[in-house]
Amino acid sequence: MSGATVLSVSDLRVELHSRRGSFALTADALELNAREALVILGPNGSGKSTLVRTLAGLERPASGRVASVATGPVTMVFQRPAPLAGSVAHNVRVAFLGKKLSGSERRARVVEALQRFKIDHLAEHRAATLSGGELRRLALSRAFALRPAVLLLDEPFAALDADGQAALSLDLRRAISDTGVAVAMVTHDLRRAMLLADRIAVLINGRLVQVGRRDDVLERPSTPEIAQVVGMTNLVQGVVGGDRRGDLATVEVDDQHRVAAHTECAAGTRVWVGIRPEHLKLDVGRGDVDPIGKGVVREIINDGVSVSIGVDWAGSELRTHLMAGRGLARTLAVGAEVSLSANPEHVHLIPVCSD
Repeated sequence: MSGATVLSVSDLRVELHSRRGSFALTADALELNAREALVILGPNGSGKSTLVRTLAGLERPASGRVASVATGPVTMVFQRPAPLAGSVAHNVRVAFLGKKLSGSERRARVVEALQRFKIDHLAEHRAATLSGGELRRLALSRAFALRPAVLLLDEPFAALDADGQAALSLDLRRAISDTGVAVAMVTHDLRRAMLLADRIAVLINGRLVQVGRRDDVLERPSTPEIAQVVGMTNLVQGVVGGDRRGDLATVEVDDQHRVAAHTECAAGTRVWVGIRPEHLKLDVGRGDVDPIGKGVVREIINDGVSVSIGVDWAGSELRTHLMAGRGLARTLAVGAEVSLSANPEHVHLIPVCSD
C-alpha cells in the first residue's frame, strides 16, 4: 500500500538547448508516494531521462516547481553505473562521505545494503572486476545504504539478459516494500513496468500525457499513441452501432467483423477499438463466448517460453500470445483460419476525435 506524497511536481516546464537543437518538457502535475513505484514510459526522445534528472535536481525548471517533503535523501542511480577504485564495500562506503555516522553504523549499513542485493559475498572484490549485472546491484546497494526517501532510476535493467532482469526486478520490488522508499523509474521494458509499477506515467513528445494506477493506464489509455506505448498494440477503427443493451454496444469494423464493448458513445461515433494481446483469444474452427470474427494466421514467433501470433483480421494485423509447447501453440500453422474472440470487459474504445 502506498504512503504519503514525498515529492510533487506542478506546472513544470524544463527547457534544454544544445547544438542539436532545443527540447522542452512539460508536466502539469505528478506525485511520488512512499512505498510506491512510478514507472515512466515513452518513446525514445520523449523526455523520460530529463524528467528524472529534474526530479533529482540536476536540471533546473524554466517554470513550475518540484517540491519535496522527504525526510531522507533524494538519490539517483544512472543508466551506466561506473565503479570507483577499490573494493565493492569501499564503493558503498563512499556514499557516507560528509555524513555524521559512527563507524559501526557505517559497517552495518554496508553489510545490509550488499545483502539486500545479494552481492555481500563480493564485498572485498575489486569493483572494477564486476560484471554488468553486479555493477547494477552495487549501484543500487550504494543508493539504499543512504536510506533514501526518494530513489530515481534511469533504465536500471539496460544491457541485462532476461534472467538478470527478472532477478533484479524481484530484489528491487522487495527493497521498495521493505524500506518504504518512493521510486520513479525510467524503463523501455514493458514487462518490467508491469512487474514493478504501482503507477505509470506516459511521456510523448516532451509532454506528460497520462498518469494513473498501473492497470488503469494499461487497460484504458487515453489516446492511440499512449495505447501503443503501453502495449495495447491491437488497434483498429470502427463505428458504434445502434444495437445495444445498456452500455454494451456493437462496434462495426466491416461487414464480417464486429466487436462488443462497453461504451457511452452514441451510435455512429467513430472509435479506435483497442484489445491488449493477452486479452485476444483464438480457436481453430469454432467461435468463443464473445466472437469477433475470423482471421488468418500470418506470423508465428516462438521464443521457447511464449508464442506471438500475428493474425490478419479485417485488413489489420492483430497479435495474441500463447504459452509455448501447450495446446494450440503446438499445432497452429501459418495460413490457418482462426476464430477470434474478446471479452467486452477487455475491449477499450477511444473516440477518433480524441487523438
